Amino acid sequence: MAVFDFPYHTIEEEYPVSSTTMKFGGGYQFASKPKGPDQIKFILNFEAMWFSTPPHPKLNMQTLVDFYEDHRLYEPFDYPHPRLGTVSVRFATPLKIPEGIKKGRGQVKPFKIELLLQP
Repeated sequence: MAVFDFPYHTIEEEYPVSSTTMKFGGGYQFASKPKGPDQIKFILNFEAMWFSTPPHPKLNMQTLVDFYEDHRLYEPFDYPHPRLGTVSVRFATPLKIPEGIKKGRGQVKPFKIELLLQP
């Protein structure tokens, strides 16, 4: 399985609502047990990447575009998560190529990528 090898980003994690909740009298709230594992969304925040020759190959935007085109929204790949270790994920949303920066020598504006954990 291919590895997402673009390490220069920060990460947010978003857990889904996985329980049904009901409010009862007296402020009591009941929550049901989830029926399966959570499909966590990882939001990767990239501050800078370049279409031209970047300072480091792992910052090359065209390489990221090629990786996305190989996997699209359906093909899973490995993501080296800083807390969970290597996990299987897929793209949650289509890649949106950001606008370039004026006089940025191929640099693009900051952007996000969303990945979904594959249980």
